[in-house]
Amino acid sequence: MELSALIRRQIERDRRRGFPVEFSTEGEQIQQLMRDLVGLLGEVGEFANILKKVELGRTNPRYVAPSLADAQSDLEEELADTAIYLFRLSEILKVDLEEAILTKIKANDQRYKKLEG
Repeated sequence: MELSALIRRQIERDRRRGFPVEFSTEGEQIQQLMRDLVGLLGEVGEFANILKKVELGRTNPRYVAPSLADAQSDLEEELADTAIYLFRLSEILKVDLEEAILTKIKANDQRYKKLEG
């Protein structure tokens, strides 16, 4: 499935569940962007916290923590949550996220060309 199809699928669900992506004023749009940004940062924080515990367990034998393999499904879930918030932010801003990513990949190809073998 293409990224744009995934985004549409999620946004349809958001609309059905009452999570707004369209607004009558710029102020409402900005408020929702801020709420979704806080949600995005929360999900990134949850991912970071899991990874922090994995690293503590790896470097400190007395710290009881999951291995990276044990934490894999939790990390996947947090990445998915993060992606959903990115989808919402792009929809609220009317950004074609798939096209924006492709454009950025091209720019990075030029920027980092010297690093390639």
